[in-house]
Amino acid sequence: MEIDDAYRFLHVLMIHNRYQYAGGEDSSTLTEIDLLLQFGHHVKLIERHNDEIKTYSLRKKINLFFRTAWNSQTDKNLWASLKKGHPDLLHVQNFFPLFSPSVHAVAQSLNIPTIQHLHNFRLGCLNASLFRENQICEVCVGKNPWRGILYRCYRNSLPASLGVWNMLAYNRYRKTWHKDVSAFITPSQFAANKLIEIGIPGDRLHVKPNITVDPLIGGVIPPLPERPTFLFIGRLSSEKGLDMLLQAWEKLNEPEWKLNIVGEGPQRQELQEFVNERNLKNVSFFGQQSKDQVVEHIKNATAIVVPSQWYETFGRVVIEAFACGRPVIAADLGALSELVENNTTGFLVAYNSIHVWAENMAWAGNNYFEMTAIGQKARQEYLRLYTPEVNYQKTIDIYQSVLK
Repeated sequence: MEIDDAYRFLHVLMIHNRYQYAGGEDSSTLTEIDLLLQFGHHVKLIERHNDEIKTYSLRKKINLFFRTAWNSQTDKNLWASLKKGHPDLLHVQNFFPLFSPSVHAVAQSLNIPTIQHLHNFRLGCLNASLFRENQICEVCVGKNPWRGILYRCYRNSLPASLGVWNMLAYNRYRKTWHKDVSAFITPSQFAANKLIEIGIPGDRLHVKPNITVDPLIGGVIPPLPERPTFLFIGRLSSEKGLDMLLQAWEKLNEPEWKLNIVGEGPQRQELQEFVNERNLKNVSFFGQQSKDQVVEHIKNATAIVVPSQWYETFGRVVIEAFACGRPVIAADLGALSELVENNTTGFLVAYNSIHVWAENMAWAGNNYFEMTAIGQKARQEYLRLYTPEVNYQKTIDIYQSVLK
């Protein structure tokens, strides 16, 4: 690895606001910290959790409405921490809503460069997903997102949506993203292109995939299961496309095959009812699983299915599948189109076509040796582009460019 001696042992302060439901951002943050520690850097994490808000009085919740845009109370504590430790740089994973964009200005006041990680489209979309009423929505891209207030895009709440809009509008007005942020990181070129449309300065925007640890001891790919088994991993919510996948599974009509679903979310009961009503006895819900359990599910699958109906900014599950030598059948949409090479590491499928999804799963289940070969190519793609060592080199390159 090409690393200047001056950057071999950096002191990094990481900031992260956890969401109510654990997700990919939380996992990525912890994995990123572990990787930096592994290579000898010193990392301090300042973290808050959205569960705090449940304990707030009405008055405190009203105050948070304004502090989401610029949180001077949090800034005092951060300033003291930065002054005492004086890290080489501040890496912000997520500031919303308990921190605020003002953390960048605090660091810059002490001549500490800052990096903002962009895991979603929060800086241009009130609900951060470019997804509304079960379909892709870009009405606010490149514009003042006031329409999101009318549509109540954040938590279906007018006051909450107004609060997020206030944060975006205020920081656009004071040019926070241009004045106070040294660099931005996002996990895919698709996300980068969309963020540039939103207004993020492209000359400071870096693409770095999320980290995925190699799960195979000795690099030996386990054989595919004899009984075709398909696996979904993720949040059970409408944007993830499970309702469409289950309709395709019913159309497939292969009672001896298996569909396993790992994850939790607001759509769980609705999906379970569909399975029960259609008597789909070969569909199993496993709920939330540990990292090790997820890896075992992947190893025991013929293919991983990712039927997303929205713009994924990355697709961590895709790379986890590649690492295990498993093909991926994914929606031809967003960053998924970038990660999966059609007919080489998996298959890209029209995201909203039940018929085409059923056809692709049928082919995958009936072509054991071809799927084995595709899985081997997926593993090679992981080793070439997505190992922790490759990711670390990208991280340190970005850090060096900022510190220079």
